[in-house]
Amino acid sequence: MIHIHKKTISNISMNTYKLILSFIFLVFASRSWAQNDTMSFSILEALDYAVANNTQMKNAYADIAIADQTVKEVKAIGIPQLRGQVAFQDALQKPVFVFPINGVATPIRVGNKYTTQATLNATWLMLDGTYFLGLKAAKQYTDLAKRVAAKTEADIKIDVAKTYFLALITKENISLVDTSYSTLNKTLTNIKALNREGFTESLDVDRMQLQINNLEISRQQLLDQYTIVLGLLKVKMGLAQDKPIRLTDNISDINSKFMVADTSAEISFSGRTDYQILQQQLVLNKYSVKRYQYGKYPNLAAAYTYQQSNFGETVDYSTWYSNSFVALQLNVPIFSGFANDAKIQQAKIEQIKTENSIAQAENAMRLEVMQSRLRYLRAFDYVEQQKSNLDLATRILNVTTIKYNEGVGSNLELITANQDLKTTQTNYFNALYDLLVAKLDYQIALGQTLKI
Repeated sequence: MIHIHKKTISNISMNTYKLILSFIFLVFASRSWAQNDTMSFSILEALDYAVANNTQMKNAYADIAIADQTVKEVKAIGIPQLRGQVAFQDALQKPVFVFPINGVATPIRVGNKYTTQATLNATWLMLDGTYFLGLKAAKQYTDLAKRVAAKTEADIKIDVAKTYFLALITKENISLVDTSYSTLNKTLTNIKALNREGFTESLDVDRMQLQINNLEISRQQLLDQYTIVLGLLKVKMGLAQDKPIRLTDNISDINSKFMVADTSAEISFSGRTDYQILQQQLVLNKYSVKRYQYGKYPNLAAAYTYQQSNFGETVDYSTWYSNSFVALQLNVPIFSGFANDAKIQQAKIEQIKTENSIAQAENAMRLEVMQSRLRYLRAFDYVEQQKSNLDLATRILNVTTIKYNEGVGSNLELITANQDLKTTQTNYFNALYDLLVAKLDYQIALGQTLKI
């Protein structure tokens, strides 16, 4: 007979206890790490993240930086330019000059075999109308880049918001299917029990099983769709596909918080980024006309040169000779063969084209406001109708279930009522999605800042 000391048993129990604690800690820690790895986003957080990380937005910011550097490049034209140059020459054959000596043309080679020159040259564009106009135009170019970036930001926000809404709708539909699945499973259990007692036919069981099977297929399709929509949302936000995310808002709360301007509000053209871009383009067109007009005026430039020279038959830098001079140059355009006039007319035509585009855009924007207002009003009415239908379908299912449980209703009525409720619920949430999209489009059409 083997005897085990009580202390030994105590040690084994303590070791087992420690092992269990370690296992529990690892399980909870792994769950915690997994949860921490998942990023949670409300609709506003998703918009902010997209503005900071979307590739198109980053490129828009890069264009602004390029425009800023372009301004600096233009400014540099009017800043005195300083250039140094060192030249070394070895005359393999000295140049020949012919001199009349005693009436005879005599060729003589003159010059030095080695020549070294070090030159420092400074130039300055003192007065030029096109330069000062170019400075203004360069700043306008920066403003144009900023307006394009603002439009890119607005487009990204709208795109992300609509995709976020679509993900929430898909999530709600999955929840509806899960609820219907649970309800039908309970009903199937009751029907099977009644069938075993002989109160229902096997056909009733088969019908209910068919509904459950169809729900399982629908649920898997919705899960796949939700995965795809989340992937699309990540792309629009600038988030890696392997990064798990969780959406913290729900569609009903967003709809209740989403305020919209009065439907009688008028459009604000200046608030629309696409209109601002056209206006900025018109400013640049006007500068282009002036640029060619200023090209007819004189310009004044100054230069200063300092030079050190060394000459000799051998390379010897012990002796240098210096010289320097200052120069002013006035350029006066007199006749350019009408080329400049043609450029002026071309620039004016481009200006007229932009003005035509602005007039057409204003007309199209007014139509867009009218259309988006009507869509919003119809979407709002449709949500109210679907809400009423949802209440009605819920009451019908409740009454049908009571009748069936009391033995005065048919299985087919119960299945039909369940299908009608599911369809009505789906229609209601789809109507909510359409309403939210209509609200977004109406805000943007009016030229208002996006507010959710």
